[in-house]
Amino acid sequence: MVNNMFKHSLFAAVSLVLILSCGGSSDSGTTAPPPSSVQLDPVPDYQLVNSDTLIDTYRNQLTSLSLSEFFTQSFAIIEERDPEGVFGSGRISEFPNISVELTNISDDFYFQTVAVKTLIRELLLTFDRESLSQSDKLHFDVYKTYLDFEIGFADYKNFEYPVTYGFFGWPGSTETFFTQVLPLTNRQEAENYLTLLNQIGRRFEQISEIATARQNAGIVEPFITLDFSRSNVAAIGSSSVTAISYYQVFDSALNSISEINAADKQTMRDTLQAIVEQRVIPAYQALAQQMANLTTVAPSNIGFGQFTGGDEYYQYALSFFTSSNATPDEIHQQGIDELARIHAEMNVLFDQLGYPANESISQKLARAASDGGTIAGSQAVSFFEALIEEAYTKLPEAFSTLPQQEVIVVGGSTGGYYIAGSEDGTRPGAFYANTSSNLSYFTMPTLAYHEAVPGHHLQIALAQELDMPRFRKEMRFTSFIEGWGLYAERLASDLDWYQNDIYGDIGRLQFEAMRANRLVVDTGIHSKGWTYQQAEAFSQANIGNPDSIARYSVWPGQATAYMTGMLKILELRQRAETELGASYDIKDFHDVVIGNGSMPLNILEQAIDEYINTQVQK
Repeated sequence: MVNNMFKHSLFAAVSLVLILSCGGSSDSGTTAPPPSSVQLDPVPDYQLVNSDTLIDTYRNQLTSLSLSEFFTQSFAIIEERDPEGVFGSGRISEFPNISVELTNISDDFYFQTVAVKTLIRELLLTFDRESLSQSDKLHFDVYKTYLDFEIGFADYKNFEYPVTYGFFGWPGSTETFFTQVLPLTNRQEAENYLTLLNQIGRRFEQISEIATARQNAGIVEPFITLDFSRSNVAAIGSSSVTAISYYQVFDSALNSISEINAADKQTMRDTLQAIVEQRVIPAYQALAQQMANLTTVAPSNIGFGQFTGGDEYYQYALSFFTSSNATPDEIHQQGIDELARIHAEMNVLFDQLGYPANESISQKLARAASDGGTIAGSQAVSFFEALIEEAYTKLPEAFSTLPQQEVIVVGGSTGGYYIAGSEDGTRPGAFYANTSSNLSYFTMPTLAYHEAVPGHHLQIALAQELDMPRFRKEMRFTSFIEGWGLYAERLASDLDWYQNDIYGDIGRLQFEAMRANRLVVDTGIHSKGWTYQQAEAFSQANIGNPDSIARYSVWPGQATAYMTGMLKILELRQRAETELGASYDIKDFHDVVIGNGSMPLNILEQAIDEYINTQVQK
């Protein structure tokens, strides 16, 4: 899964990550230094430019441009309003006027950005789509769809849990930005890190204001996840300076920056210590107290359907995440049907292993996890690396074009997600693997294929290298991204990568069942009023574990993107194969699917139909 740090809009134009699990940092045991005497610079409030003046300026800038110029300049305006995305991608040089600031996440700035996007959409529609080339029509349609959803989501801005756990909420996504995304390879980047971290108090004040605004609108995160989120925030607030991830990441990176002399490094560490003491820890402590107060009024039920307007919001979220108009009931039933299919395929393999026919799916999966063996946590990174290296050697049988960017495996206490590399090459694509304990072998190949190749890294890194407008490289539609990731798992089976590996194939099917299960559980939680325990029980029975109910409850609709995306890609592949017959080539099909960047599934369908028609006419 791609870890999307900015999930607070339905669509994130830049920066993303794929996730399966989250965790916190632990105290390193380092002796705490004496209190810092460094005096920090004050952090002023954001100054919001007058919206009418801003819109007039942008209108003048964007009028009378060619379509190519319009794409470039209008998207640069959007990007410049998200400095964290610019800094995280390593593209600072492209924005000479950008300030070294954290992104303004206030509601006022958000709605001003929506006004900017509304202007851009208005101006986009002044171009005559029918006169455009086929490629420009595709770019036009993708841009319009992005703008439509971004503008439409403004009606549902109150339906968010700003302080929730992990990178689903602002505390966790802020930490992820500093510890996993922001480059730290030279003096300038180190100085930027300190400048940005000094602003974390202002960031957390904004988080607090957003949480209060949502409470006033009647939206408070359910107790079960809010209390867990509070405990994570409180743990950081009560940590020692050197145990906090912000400190550890900077301190470790500083050791590797040779252009900074020892005296300057010490000065930077002194400044870092002061920021953590005076900004970071107090910010977390204050937010933890506010969250504790919120737990006293938090609902016991989960699911957005309990809130006034929640059903409409959930349908909107489903429309985005599935690129369809499917209803919750239709998606729920689709999940049930897919689970039945996958269970039948599992049972064929279980029968080959001689497992008792009267045992449940859950029991048989537990047997397979045990019988398939384990890989020690200390060996997991090298094992994943070997899986990825072997996959690379097999890719040419199904792909004509491979990305140049490297993918690395990063072990740690959290894992199961991918973070895209920076385009300047300073940060490669990274598959984060949880190596804190032994891993069951049977799901490891599938996880590597999903997160690295032929999954997320292959698709996302390739998109970054395509000769397309900037916005096409940066935009990532969840149903396409996650649908491709799940399709990559199935493709490995179609290409016989699991031949003579029955346990690996069972692990693949368990992962596929998990994505089908999400269709049922997500709609159950947000449309049918399921309890947390009911969702866990259903998951336990159908996929052999209680699944990530907390994640689905705080991020409605996202979990439905995987299976719906994969099924659409498989449907289109079958269509191409059937209609093209002997002239069908899977490499050509994949070139069309991932050789044109991320796009909504309905636009992907148009692209595949155009490809089929072109091939037929040859």
